[in-house]
Amino acid sequence: MSENEKIDVDELVDEMEDRLREMIEDAVSEALDDQMEDVVTCAVQDAIEDALSRLEFVLSDGTQVRSKQPTYVLSPDKSKLLCCRGGLRVDGTCLMVQAGVSCWRDIACYPSREEAIQAMEKVKNAMLAHKEIIEL
Repeated sequence: MSENEKIDVDELVDEMEDRLREMIEDAVSEALDDQMEDVVTCAVQDAIEDALSRLEFVLSDGTQVRSKQPTYVLSPDKSKLLCCRGGLRVDGTCLMVQAGVSCWRDIACYPSREEAIQAMEKVKNAMLAHKEIIEL
């Protein structure tokens, strides 16, 4: 660097602040866009599922077609009541309920994987028995 070239520290700091601000704004904007897309997707899926859940009609041969009633699952601590749309899975020690087409929510975590599997079996049996609600 020659003697004639001097670094303007304030200008350099301002430029770095501007670049950092832009990077943060871009990252936040991208995260919000992703989150909004997930929220909108779940809302649309829930609306479609709700409409289909009330669908009933009769075929030309007299067969009545109606949607299967979902089973509601109440968590052990009574803090969550989720509508199970048919899917159940154990993720580690947590029992996961399919609350929408591609929306999975944990209903409860257990001390062991085996206990989570037992709870899943309990919910499965309630669903097969067409129970409206099951308490864990």
